Amino acid sequence: MKNSFNEFPVTIYGNLESYNEVLSKARCRIFYKYENRNGTYISDEFAEKLLSSIAYAPVKGIYEPADGDYTDHGKERDEGRIYGIVPENPNVAWESHVDEDGVTREYACVDVLIFTALYKEASEIVGKSQSMELYGPSLQYHEAMIGTKRYIVFDEGCFLGLQVLGDTVEPCFEGASFYTL
Repeated sequence: MKNSFNEFPVTIYGNLESYNEVLSKARCRIFYKYENRNGTYISDEFAEKLLSSIAYAPVKGIYEPADGDYTDHGKERDEGRIYGIVPENPNVAWESHVDEDGVTREYACVDVLIFTALYKEASEIVGKSQSMELYGPSLQYHEAMIGTKRYIVFDEGCFLGLQVLGDTVEPCFEGASFYTL
């Protein structure tokens, strides 16, 4: 069974800050807890387990030069390039963000290092939506009724990567993105 619920769009936003001559530093707004619009549920406990696996997760993307933008996840997880990485000490924090729907949500956020000297298009990542990818074989979950809705409730899992999304791809988590520090 293909798990479409192991992809969760998010956003990196703002301006890049120079980290050294080849890397730039930004932040990434990844996910919020509890119910979300793809029918999954992230508990407090699972959020902490998930964040414990974020160090060294790659910032991945599929860039389409003809369109001048990033695309989506692709058909396979090995498409595209690694444009950066979450550092060993990712500076995890829960940050409030007002999403486009007017709702303020608390997002798990981390620092990311982007290879801006290696790939020209890497400097375009800030401001793009992002989708967290979970490693399918690590996922354990169950279904549960929460209120009046049925959700997939995660019990175990780890990060596979943070996928940069193009402007025409809607993220699962409304405000998930790459942003400035």
